[in-house]
Amino acid sequence: MVGAAVTGLLVSRSLRTFNDAQLIQCLPQARATHVFLDVEKLRRGGVLDLIAGSKSAEDADYKAFLDHTGLDYRTDIDAIAAAFSEGNTYLAMRGRFDWKRLSAYVKSQGGRCAEPSCSMPATRPGYFVSLTPLRPAVLAIAVSTDEHGVKMIGLQDWRKPPRLPAEPVWLSVPSYALSEASLGAGTHAFLEPLSQAQEVTFAAGPAGGAFQLRVEAVCATPEIAELMTRRLAASTDMLKKMLEREHLTASPNDLSGVLVGGTFAQQKERVNGSWPVSRGFLESLAGGQLH
Repeated sequence: MVGAAVTGLLVSRSLRTFNDAQLIQCLPQARATHVFLDVEKLRRGGVLDLIAGSKSAEDADYKAFLDHTGLDYRTDIDAIAAAFSEGNTYLAMRGRFDWKRLSAYVKSQGGRCAEPSCSMPATRPGYFVSLTPLRPAVLAIAVSTDEHGVKMIGLQDWRKPPRLPAEPVWLSVPSYALSEASLGAGTHAFLEPLSQAQEVTFAAGPAGGAFQLRVEAVCATPEIAELMTRRLAASTDMLKKMLEREHLTASPNDLSGVLVGGTFAQQKERVNGSWPVSRGFLESLAGGQLH
C-alpha cells in the first residue's frame, strides 16, 4: 500500500504542469537576459494577432515546421519563458504539444532522438536545436553550441527567486548589457543610465485604453537612484528640445513619440519609469515600419 501511494504521488507530480515562476526557474540564471510572455493573456486581449502579423507573412521554415509538427504558437502555446546567454537561447514553454510529431520532424531533418530528448543541426552554423518534454504540457528547447544544450533546462532553485510583474510581457536584463548594447544614439541615451542599476526589468501591457511600457531599476543606494532618475528625465527633456529645434512633432506611432512621453520617479533605491505606447506604434513595429 505504501509503495502504491508513493508511485501515485510520483505520477501525480510528473503530470503536474509548471506555474509562471517555475517556468522561469527552469532556465539558466547566471549572466542571462530573461523574457516572459503570457501568450494566453495576449491572445485573449487581441494583442497576439497584432504583434504576430499575418499568417501569409510567415517564413518558409516556420511553415514547414508547422506542417510537420502541427505546433502553432498562435493557438497551442500559453506561456513562453526564455533565457539568452552567451549566444545561446533556452526556452521553456507551456501549452499543448505532440511529442511524437515533434520527434518525427527532428528525425526527418537529419537529427536523432535518444529518449527523452532529441537534437538536430540548426540553420546557424555550429549550433544545434535540442528539445525534450519536461511535463506533458511543458516543452524545453535549446538553440546552442552544445548538441545536448536542452539539459541546461529543468526546474531548479534559484539563488534569488524571480519577481514576476503583473504585465503579460516582461524582460529582465543584466545591467551591464545595457552599456554594451549596440543601439542608436537616441535609445542609448535612455538605456545607458540604467546600466548603473543592480537589476533592471522592463514590462509591457494594457493600460487603460492603450498600452504602457514600464521599467523598474533597483540601485545600490538612494543616491544612485536619484542620479539615475535625473539623467532619464534629462534625456527626455533633451529629445523634446531637439524635436522643437527641428520643428518636428513627435508622433505616438514612432519611437520618438514613445520616448518623449516618459515619466520617472524615485522611491528610495528604486527608479520607476513608464512610457505610453499607442496601438499605432505596435502596428508599425509589427509591420516593420518603425522609424
